[in-house]
Amino acid sequence: MTAKISGFSYFFVLLLILNFCFLVSASAQSKAELEKQKQENLKKIQEAEKILDQTKNKKEATLGQLSALNNQIQASQDLIFTVNQEISILDSEISELGSITSALQKDLDKLKAEYAEMVYESYKANKGFSKLTFLFSASTFNQLFRRLNWMEQYSEARRMQVEQITKVRESLENQQAKVKNKRQEQKGLLDQQLTESRKLLALQEEQNKVIQQLGTQESKIQKDIAERKNSLKQLDALIAKLVREEIEKARAEAEAAARKNKTTTATTAGAVPMTPEATAISTSFEGTRTKLLWPVSSGFVSTKFGEHQVYKQVKLESSGVEIQTKENENVRAVFDGQVRRVFFMPGMNNVVMVQHGQYFTVYARLKEVKVEPLQNIKAKDVLGTVYTSSEGVSELHFEIWKNNQKLDPEQWLYKN
Repeated sequence: MTAKISGFSYFFVLLLILNFCFLVSASAQSKAELEKQKQENLKKIQEAEKILDQTKNKKEATLGQLSALNNQIQASQDLIFTVNQEISILDSEISELGSITSALQKDLDKLKAEYAEMVYESYKANKGFSKLTFLFSASTFNQLFRRLNWMEQYSEARRMQVEQITKVRESLENQQAKVKNKRQEQKGLLDQQLTESRKLLALQEEQNKVIQQLGTQESKIQKDIAERKNSLKQLDALIAKLVREEIEKARAEAEAAARKNKTTTATTAGAVPMTPEATAISTSFEGTRTKLLWPVSSGFVSTKFGEHQVYKQVKLESSGVEIQTKENENVRAVFDGQVRRVFFMPGMNNVVMVQHGQYFTVYARLKEVKVEPLQNIKAKDVLGTVYTSSEGVSELHFEIWKNNQKLDPEQWLYKN
């Protein structure tokens, strides 16, 4: 008699395990990406909390406070979404593990039943006699030899059956331990989901209170936005004028150098001449699209580029973005270049304009400036510190121009 365990059953379990391994391998990358997103969202929430704390110190609600709340709510929603995705992946893994565990349990039960049958068959064959009695009761030598050979095969089959039972039991225990660990991990995520949902509800309640308070300051807010709109318009006109001056200055210098060297230089109207130096830095700057360094180490975009609604039906046109950050935050250069202009403008405070070949970056609303015109700078060099308004809002105005064309900074800045 030989072991009767079916190979098909093991093949089925093997397929399940291989399928699970593939699922785990595929989901491991997803889980790693989700974990990275989760950590980024937690960082955004922490930054928004610090910024919000500074605006909360003032008695009256402000648009800056509402902006910080909106950013924190968005980050919280993103975090909850990420946690839900992690839970969904764990659900799939636990389901696959459950299928493997169920199949292994069936195999174990079958192996035990077969082993019990083998023991019973052995007993019946021996009819209660000992092995020696069974052997020596043979009527001929050939019969004794066949009985001995049969007993050896039978013993080997039983030994293999015991080994199979042991292996399947160990595999089953291993799968059960995995399920237990996955369920524990899932419980931790569900607890986190519940905690973050409660925090989100509290933030939304606070948001509603701020909106109600802002409603009582309608005339003041309208006045502040009108002043802000006027300041942005004046800055836009001034930067456009300064960029034109820089282009003309660069063109004149390039033409003078060409005459001196008795060569020709190609220039395009409204564009910085593409000298070897300008070409090199412009090409390098273009390579930073979507990866450009932020002008502050922490914060979020509170006002977007172009025309958009800032409060109720009030719209604002901006040539750059506003980045809300912490008080006394250093403002840094986003790329290597040369400081071209440093000036003060009512409503925008100190302004620094840096040239990077055909590109220009503008940093406005600085409390103090630490660089001078014509100073060569490197990326991350400190240009100054951000200005904080009487309402406790620390906000940097940041622009990117290519020659006389305004660009959306959000399309360039690294997605942090």
